[in-house]
Amino acid sequence: MPAEAPNRPEGRALLALVLVQLCFGSFPAFGKIAMREVSPFVVAAFRAATGVAVLGLLAHGRARREPPLAAREHAELFGLALLGIVGNQVLFISGLHRSTATNAALISATIPVFTLALAALAGIDRPSARRLVGVPVALSGALLLMDFARVDLSSRTFAGDVMLVVNCLSYAGFLVASRGILRRRDSLVVTSWLFRYGALPILALALPDLLRFRPAEISGAAWVSVAGILAFPTVVAYTLNVWALARTGPSTAALFVYLQPLVAAALAWQVLGERPGPRTGLSALLIFAGLALATWPGRRPQSSGSGRPSP
Repeated sequence: MPAEAPNRPEGRALLALVLVQLCFGSFPAFGKIAMREVSPFVVAAFRAATGVAVLGLLAHGRARREPPLAAREHAELFGLALLGIVGNQVLFISGLHRSTATNAALISATIPVFTLALAALAGIDRPSARRLVGVPVALSGALLLMDFARVDLSSRTFAGDVMLVVNCLSYAGFLVASRGILRRRDSLVVTSWLFRYGALPILALALPDLLRFRPAEISGAAWVSVAGILAFPTVVAYTLNVWALARTGPSTAALFVYLQPLVAAALAWQVLGERPGPRTGLSALLIFAGLALATWPGRRPQSSGSGRPSP
């Protein structure tokens, strides 16, 4: 059973959260190529099936060393899978399909705000003064990166925007609600169960598109992009995210979402030839300043002689 999370985030957990956002931030670049030829729901089905197979294999040895899950824990994992796997993937893909990329990036900046509010209401994280300052500073950087002149809130995108907002609320709820079981259970085992419970609803929703899918008609570039989606924003990102969440807190984990617009901008420069401007530099400065305010360790509390073991 993993050790309890320390009072202040450890360096390895913060590095893992950065890597998580690098992986999630790669999705738009891979997805822009893959979804020209592959249905979004088919991509979601591939992600779910890959998560079940790969994470189940990786977690097999650890699961055998852990006590069996209780019935209430299975129910808890099923609820978390609906929030963090089904809701997160299906709502985001469906919302993005009906809205615009600019709206999606802008709306995703609400995840830390929702998480901070839910964690405070649940009594899990008590926001410090620095965090209350750091959140809006990082948020201002993410918002600055977006070109508000291109934001389209017309009726054409309204349904998609609503789905994206609900997706953000769903993922924030997952970050907050999963903290309990991640303090009791191995993070890799938890992740494998989340994908098991999340895969069936996603596969059921994707079934019509899967029946129409013709693999032989997909180009090599699209298959490479699909493989990138399965490797980085799926297996690596989810595994590192729950590992780090068990060692930090939901509000800290959510703050790193603000790195995604920077990752997307950098990949757009390299892959699509879109050169970053002064807006990107100032946005990066604000985002990193906000993250530093919210996560930089303060003074260590005096030891009482009964410290926690290292994770």
